[in-house]
Amino acid sequence: MAEQKIEFRKIRDFSENLNDTFLFIKQNFKPLVISFLTIAGVFILANSIFNGIYQSRMEGFFRQIFSGGRASAGYPYQMLGGSSILLPILGWLSMTAMQVTIIAYIKVYELKQREEATVAEVWEEFKAYYFKVLIYSIPVYLLSLLGYVFCIAPGVYFTVVFLPFPVLLMVENVSFNGAYNRCFEIIKNNWWQSFVIYLVVYLIYAFSAAIISYTMAGVAGLLSYFTTNDLSATIGIATSVLSVFSFVFYIIFYVSVAMHYFTLAEKLDGTGMLQRLDRLGEKGGDFDNIKEQY
Repeated sequence: MAEQKIEFRKIRDFSENLNDTFLFIKQNFKPLVISFLTIAGVFILANSIFNGIYQSRMEGFFRQIFSGGRASAGYPYQMLGGSSILLPILGWLSMTAMQVTIIAYIKVYELKQREEATVAEVWEEFKAYYFKVLIYSIPVYLLSLLGYVFCIAPGVYFTVVFLPFPVLLMVENVSFNGAYNRCFEIIKNNWWQSFVIYLVVYLIYAFSAAIISYTMAGVAGLLSYFTTNDLSATIGIATSVLSVFSFVFYIIFYVSVAMHYFTLAEKLDGTGMLQRLDRLGEKGGDFDNIKEQY
C-alpha cells in the first residue's frame, strides 16, 4: 500500500514537525536529493572548490611561517583581500540556491498534488525565483547581521522571524514588502515555538554534516602530512569537493522551516482546512488520516 501524501497546510506541534519532516524526506528522498544536487549542487561545488583552494593556500602560507621560511610580502594581502571577499559571496549564492531548490520542490509537490516533483519542474521554479530571493534577501540578512553586531539578542530575534522569508516569496509569490510584513504577522505569539524548532533541527543538520566534514578533513590532514606540498593541496581541494555531500543534510533543516511556515500560515489563515473541505466530495479524496485543527 502506497504511503499517504504529506499534507503541508496543517497545524503541527514540535514533534509533528520533526516526524513529518523526516517522513517527507523519506518518501521523496531520491527525487529530492537528485534535484538538490543537480541544481544547487553546481553552486555548492563552485563554493567548495574555491574554499578548498583558499584553505590549501592558507595552509601553505602558515607552513612557510612555522618552518622558519618567509612568505612573499604581498601574499597575506592577496589571501585576506579579494579571496576573503569572494568566499562569503559564493557561500551566500550557494545558501540561496539550496533554499530555493528545496522550496521549489515543496511548491511543486504541494501545489500540483503529486507524489514527487521532477528535476525539470523544480528547475522551472528555481529559474523563476532564484534572483528574486537572492536580491530581496539582502536587506533581511543585513538587518539580522546588524542585530548580531549591536547585540546578539536582536540578531537571534530577526533570524527566527525571517527564516521563512524565502518560502513566503516563492509559495505566496508576494513582493518584498508583502513578505517582510507577513513574516512579522505569522510569527506573532509563535516566536518561542519557532525558535525551539529551528534550533533543534539546525543542531541535527549541523551535527550530521559535521560528522562527514570532520571525517574527510581528518583523512585529508593525515594524507597531507605524509605527502608533498603539491599533492597535499590537491588532496585539500578533492576533500572540499567531496564535502558537497555534507550539504545534503541542509535539506532536513529547511524542509522543517518550510513545514513550520505552513503551520504558522495555517494558524493565521486556515487555508489548508478550507482546501480540504472543498475536496471532501472529490472522487478518490482521502482525508481520514488528517487531523483537523481547531
